[in-house]
Amino acid sequence: MNLEELDKAQIIEIIKIQQAKKKYVITPTSILKNLGFPIIEHSFIIKNKSVLLNLKQILKELDQDGILIKRISKQDFLGTKEIGYDYISEK
Repeated sequence: MNLEELDKAQIIEIIKIQQAKKKYVITPTSILKNLGFPIIEHSFIIKNKSVLLNLKQILKELDQDGILIKRISKQDFLGTKEIGYDYISEK
């Protein structure tokens, strides 16, 4: 999977599949982790900063679209605070 080509529709499908298996807080790094990327490696995060910014924007849009709901508290990943979201399951 090419990280630069991730779009809104693909992110929605990834979230639906992952949430069906196990509920978790949705953040840019949690999405990458569940896709099998080595997010624990600092060099990976640095090299893919633009991807993380794109994922943040997509998650913000999904919140505005009513697909996700923003959590009040931020999530901590290795000292970096991220906005977390919960998936609003389809009725």
